[in-house]
Amino acid sequence: MPVLTVIMPAYRAAGTIGGSIRSTLRAMPRDARLVVGVDGPDAATEAAARAVADPRVVVRVHERNQGSVACTRRLLLETDGEFVAKMDADDYCLPWRFRLELAAVRHADIVCGTGIRFGAGIPRPSYFGSLTSREIGALLPFTNPLFHPSMLARRQSLLDANAYAVDSPAEDYVLWHDALLNGARLAKLATPVIAYRLSEGQISGASDYHQRVEADPEVRRVYEAWARANNRMWLLEDGGTPSHPRVTAEHAEEILSQVRPVTRPYARRQIALHASPAGSAC
Repeated sequence: MPVLTVIMPAYRAAGTIGGSIRSTLRAMPRDARLVVGVDGPDAATEAAARAVADPRVVVRVHERNQGSVACTRRLLLETDGEFVAKMDADDYCLPWRFRLELAAVRHADIVCGTGIRFGAGIPRPSYFGSLTSREIGALLPFTNPLFHPSMLARRQSLLDANAYAVDSPAEDYVLWHDALLNGARLAKLATPVIAYRLSEGQISGASDYHQRVEADPEVRRVYEAWARANNRMWLLEDGGTPSHPRVTAEHAEEILSQVRPVTRPYARRQIALHASPAGSAC
């Protein structure tokens, strides 16, 4: 049984999956395994995945297309190993990814890293800074500060959070909340660990994506549960919604008190960008 299993759901990714697999193999420890789930029928993606000859790669074809969330859930349940990493079929691993994340997960349960966005203009990084579990929890009502395909986690933490069991357009946002509510420790590394592709067909790029996320029952469930668990009922008042809560100056200061001085400029920007216009914060 490998210590680390990397799971990669794939659909209509024939043009990119080969590069994604090869970059992941370069970054993986020798005793790790990469399991590709082709959410079929998709003969072209299956052929491209099988074209990478490496004994650490396992390709599993699902006869019926279930969607990315269900495919990821199936891969999680059908694999083993103490640690699970997520990888998308159109992104690239940077060579040091798993070495850094396996070191960091000794002090956390779920670890993500910085991503370099590419594919639309000049490549640019996400927030270049680390985040503690407390900071991630403080920022989640305003933004999702973690790149899902950069995740490496303890398998048991994902199972305890019932990860990917219910479909959602923001399954990672739901996972971060459920994991925190279960007492898991989350962390974000400052170091870039993936190159994250931006493309026209991305779900998150659709014009109605943010409206769908805010209306999603799973997103609303975890948002409300997190507000109640942290005694921040103001997040639910006056029509506040996930990523767009109503925030007073007092509430903003409460959030900023939860983050380190080095993180406060980033936190202020997120509050200013995502708080309801009716709020008076920042």
